[in-house]
Amino acid sequence: MKNSLGFFGFIAIIFLTFGITYLDFDNLNFGYNYKAYAMLIIGILLFGFVLYGFKKSSKK
Repeated sequence: MKNSLGFFGFIAIIFLTFGITYLDFDNLNFGYNYKAYAMLIIGILLFGFVLYGFKKSSKK
């Protein structure tokens, strides 16, 4: 099994980090924070694909 997350895992962590950083916790309105929510959604999707790849590769 691969020990590192690879490129997509790194990009997922970057998107999650910047999404949380840019999120305004005083005003969680989607219209005001659409960039932060987009980064969080992309980061979660990419991280899901990375975890799915780990699960798929561990079955081999």
